[in-house]
This record gives sequence, C-alpha cells and structure tokens, in this order.
Amino acid sequence: MGKNVEQDNKPDFLKDLNNGILDELTAGGRIKNAVGLAGELTEIESVDELNGLPFCGYVAKIETPRPSGTLDEVAVAFPAQAAYAATAGIEFDVLREFTVGSRIMVQGKIQTVKNWQSGKVLVFILAEYVAIAPKAMLQDDVAICGVIANKPAVRTTPRGKRITDIFVKIKSELKDGWCYVPCICWQEQADEVAGWQQGDTVELLGRYQSREYKKIVGTLYADGQPVENEIETRTAYEVSVQQIRRKEEAENGK
Repeated sequence: MGKNVEQDNKPDFLKDLNNGILDELTAGGRIKNAVGLAGELTEIESVDELNGLPFCGYVAKIETPRPSGTLDEVAVAFPAQAAYAATAGIEFDVLREFTVGSRIMVQGKIQTVKNWQSGKVLVFILAEYVAIAPKAMLQDDVAICGVIANKPAVRTTPRGKRITDIFVKIKSELKDGWCYVPCICWQEQADEVAGWQQGDTVELLGRYQSREYKKIVGTLYADGQPVENEIETRTAYEVSVQQIRRKEEAENGK
C-alpha cells in the first residue's frame, strides 16, 4: 500500500514543464493566444492574399522536429513590419535576407482562414516578430484560451490510440469574427475532454502539427460505371495538445 502512495506522489516533470510553458506564454492567463516557434526555413514568398483574404506580406514554411524526429511543416504569415521589428525598424530586402536553411524565430498568434470557394482552411501563425536566429533553441509551442466550438468527437487510431478532436474558437486578428483552431487530444486527456461540451472555456498548450492525408476529389466513369477514384494528397494542420484545462463550463452545463 505504501508503494502505491509513493508512486502516486512521484513528480510528473513533463506535466510541470508543460504547465510552466503554458503559464509563461499566457502570462498567467492574461494572454489568450501566443506562439513561440523556432525552426528551419524551407520556403518563403511575397503574397497579397491568404487563402482568399487580402494580406500584404510574406508566407513562409518552417520545419520543426517532434521529439520522435518527425518533421512538422508550419505555415507562417507576416507583414514586413514584423521582420523590421527585429532590426529596430531598419528596412531590408526580406526575400534576400531570409534564405532557405536559415533558422527562424517567430512570436505571434495562431489563426485560421477559410476559403469559402474551395472550402480549404489554412491554419497558420500570424507573426508579430520574426527574425533570423542561428542559435535559437528549436521550439514549437502554441498556447490558447478559447471556447470549444463543437461537440468533442471521439475516435481511435488504427494503432489503438484514443483521440478526441475539438475546435477552439478564438478571436480573428485579420478580420471581424472568429477563428476555429482544430486541436487533437490524446489518451488520458482525450478521455477527459470527451466528457466536456460545446461552450466550455479551455486553456491549452500544444504544438503545431502537420500530417498528410489522401482525399477522394472525384471519380472517373466508363459507360456510366465508376472505374477509378481521383485521389489528392493534402496536408492537414492542427494543434496536438500536450496540456489542457477546463476554465469554465458552458452555461447549460450540469
């Protein structure tokens, strides 16, 4: 019996670390959306729109490794002013200075934009600060506080891992309205979140994650019969949750 008590009181260093990062990024709960990111630049281009939304600036792709070694591709959008902030306002040629292979440090907020014509949703980091930082420690931390916008969806992976999917509603920084951030909870946390409900206010820490999937986009027919599906490989972007707390229950909660 004493052995079980000792095991129950064993420090959970990972949980303590995640709680510390969450508190630091959210300034003890005062900030509702914060991202700290550092990784390798793989692509960058100037743009005048984001998934159909007017935006004058740059879109970059940054790779960050998971603890397993798998690389996640992070989409980052920023106006030129976000890059100039790192040089005290001194202007420079962003495309010339931000070269592929550079280590880039980003601070900003996670956002989503839906293209209503194509139906595609872009999940990206809107950078408030972006700079070349060769010695920056690799980082991929997303902390948000928002409202669960859907009934938590429970599923199990082919390998038997339990998952609960939620969308967290947060303020849009580029237009009036809201963003809906897709978040994935795993195992014990998935079990807990599965019992929560739409309208609950949550605070979470996670990492920006990308994964490829195949989607049937059309079907080829011969003599009126389907003979082959047209399959397109797409990339999904989401937040893989490491720590989550329920701050408030929905008004209709029991």
